[in-house]
Amino acid sequence: MTIAALIPFYRWELAFHVMSVIAWMAGLFYLPRLYVYHCDVPVGSAESARFKVMERRLLKQICTPAMISSWLFGFLLILTPGAVDWGAAWWWTKFIGVILMSGFHGA
Repeated sequence: MTIAALIPFYRWELAFHVMSVIAWMAGLFYLPRLYVYHCDVPVGSAESARFKVMERRLLKQICTPAMISSWLFGFLLILTPGAVDWGAAWWWTKFIGVILMSGFHGA
């Protein structure tokens, strides 16, 4: 099922999808680094509390909205006629990668 009315917005959908994926991946790559820094500070210290806040904000205010918008704009791209070649292997590889990233995000 495709929606022909989405064709004029293809470039915008693609641009926002790419920006969302970049923000999501940047957050997912930075989060483990915050965990490493957090492990190096004493438990219960002010620094530990600061790292907890930073980790929570990164997940809740950057990673999660970026993941949701990546899925949303990706779905809009799927609905745009001619945007996806269902017979090509790249699409299925990308979809599996997105599923794995979503699982890593929720872990």
